[in-house]
Amino acid sequence: MSGGAKQERGRLRASRARDGRILGGVCAGLSDIWGLGTNGLRLAFVVASLFGGVGVVLYVACWLVIPAADEDPSADAMRSVALAAWAVGALAALVLVAAGSAAATAIGLGWVVFVLAAIGLLVALGPLGRRVPPVATLLTVAALTLPAAAVALSPMRISLQSGESVSRPATVAELQNTVYRAGFGTQLVDLRKLQLSASGNYTIHVDGGLRRTIVALPEDQCVSVRLYYNVHTFVGQLATLLSGHGAAPFSDVVLFGRVYGASMRAHPHGSAGTAPAVGNPTLTIDFSSLGGGLFVRDYPESVDPNSEPNWPGFVDQLEPRPNLNGESAKAAKQMVRDYQKRLRAQKASLAIVKHLMGGPCAL
Repeated sequence: MSGGAKQERGRLRASRARDGRILGGVCAGLSDIWGLGTNGLRLAFVVASLFGGVGVVLYVACWLVIPAADEDPSADAMRSVALAAWAVGALAALVLVAAGSAAATAIGLGWVVFVLAAIGLLVALGPLGRRVPPVATLLTVAALTLPAAAVALSPMRISLQSGESVSRPATVAELQNTVYRAGFGTQLVDLRKLQLSASGNYTIHVDGGLRRTIVALPEDQCVSVRLYYNVHTFVGQLATLLSGHGAAPFSDVVLFGRVYGASMRAHPHGSAGTAPAVGNPTLTIDFSSLGGGLFVRDYPESVDPNSEPNWPGFVDQLEPRPNLNGESAKAAKQMVRDYQKRLRAQKASLAIVKHLMGGPCAL
């Protein structure tokens, strides 16, 4: 290429093309400035989009900054503001579509999402499609199908149940052949009246939802527990974001008062258990949830696990001795007597909690 041709191209004003464009005319316009083919430049943006969406960001930035070929330069500011507002609104709409698509698939309505996507493509290919930019149609279909496909290929499922779900399996066969699935409400799997044979091995499958799940074990029988848990926080965090609540839904896995998975968002897979006891049944719990926590322990028949999931209580620190500085001798003596009385009650309560915390296997 001659030096004159280089200078001639260097004097060209960067602008978005009006003719031969597909979306905003960025590639068709820049191909004249950079001396690249339009299709090659489009391919470069597509490839860049595969790396964290860099190509999309660059394309939108060029669209907002570079004026159209026949546009008055004085109108650049107004055009940039209008396009920025349009881009933000379109992005927000696509995010909502993607979130709704993922949520619908998680509750078993993925087929509806794909039907809507197919209808959208048929409309785009028909007479009405001439009035809608093809890129807008493709982006909408992608926002519908990609999240739905990701959720469909994952084990994330959620029930439409919203209130309290209480299950009391009557037989061991029912226990092992049922998948206990929750949705937007709490779930209680009550095994307190189930007869578990000594040295038996049992497995229970629990799919928790967005809220707490409780597995209540018999109060008077030592049951060794092997627990495998896998918490998928995506749907739970999405529901938290859309509802405006600041706290994330996940409330940890609690096995006989011991908390597992305090950093569950970073390490979603885990296992926990109690030491196997010779001559006693072993229960394997396969637990997964969409953000809801799990409580597993024995509960007396007089206790409602849904009302008191943390029974028998918490192992709290004892109250420290009161500060008597500046008090009169009489007031200090009374304060000490009151403190000692409270301390005796706290120690008795703490002893009961520690005695009950480990369950029948620890007694």
